[in-house]
Amino acid sequence: MHQLTHLPGRTVQIDNEPWLYFSGTGYLGAAWNEGLQNLVRAGMQQYGLHFGGSRLSNIQLNIFAEAEEFLANYAGAEKALLLSSGTLAGQLLMRVLSQYGEVLAAPGAHPAIWANAVPEVNTWESWVEKVKTIAQTPGPALVIAANSIDPLRVRRFDFAWLSTLSLQRELIVVIDDSHGFGLTGAEGSGIYRSLTLPPGAQLLVISSLGKALGIPAGVILGPKMWLERLWVSPYFGGASPPAPAYLLALVQGQSIYAESRQRLQANIQQFVQNLPELVDFHFFPEYPVFYTPNSGLAAFLSQRKILISSFPYPTPQDALVTRIVLSSLHTDGDISSLLESLHYYCQSEKS
Repeated sequence: MHQLTHLPGRTVQIDNEPWLYFSGTGYLGAAWNEGLQNLVRAGMQQYGLHFGGSRLSNIQLNIFAEAEEFLANYAGAEKALLLSSGTLAGQLLMRVLSQYGEVLAAPGAHPAIWANAVPEVNTWESWVEKVKTIAQTPGPALVIAANSIDPLRVRRFDFAWLSTLSLQRELIVVIDDSHGFGLTGAEGSGIYRSLTLPPGAQLLVISSLGKALGIPAGVILGPKMWLERLWVSPYFGGASPPAPAYLLALVQGQSIYAESRQRLQANIQQFVQNLPELVDFHFFPEYPVFYTPNSGLAAFLSQRKILISSFPYPTPQDALVTRIVLSSLHTDGDISSLLESLHYYCQSEKS
């Protein structure tokens, strides 16, 4: 573990030496983007550092409604609701939904969408079969909760089976799209538009905006009826909203994000096209994270001053999860240096 005094970008300072940095969740390099920083500064000039009141107060800042309208249109949802983090968004939504129906969380789902129903089923496939059985049996409302992507072992979950369900009870689908929103889908709009549900089912998507988009906030996307219920919840009214300056940057910075997505895709293409065959990576197209079961890779790369993601998860007693994470900040030379080291690693493994 390294203690830092500066946020990493494409490099990180360790013992006063620059290392290449291929970790974290800042896929679009938003934290160090000068254009976005300038927009945040402009937002602070207009709105100050933070609005610490309630969204229900008699003071209404226009940027909240403007950003929510933008996010709803961007994702393809009827309505959006902003909160101060993705975790809070998930907790608020599930607190309300758990009083409405039975919650069944998928394996690997973020704890924010468990609703105290810790996933009992070990594999995605067995969870899907359990959902099918329950949904097609008469009974009370069923709320299923899952991630769109497993960002650790780099798996995009398949939800095509939802459209084939013949529902015998009300179904509400909750998806955590924190590692896809801003990055996957048309212009980074995430998973919302791509899901097809059976007639009568309802979809709610939550997401942190702090990953690809680099905005310290969370969002809930879904039907107007459900978001109006959340609006009157004391857990929403009693919480401070996101800092408005960042929301101004989110709304006005879309051309910047588009350019960053384009740069990231070029980095992914360069990396994938030149990967040595002997490196065992799990990944899917156009996504910047590469998982390997070979945890020894991290130690090898550290000898060459390259830091990748490698830590035990979900508890300190678990095995290391080792990944390479690309961002739009990386240069062609950074990618080439990483690839060169990977080729050396494969040669050393063969000998």
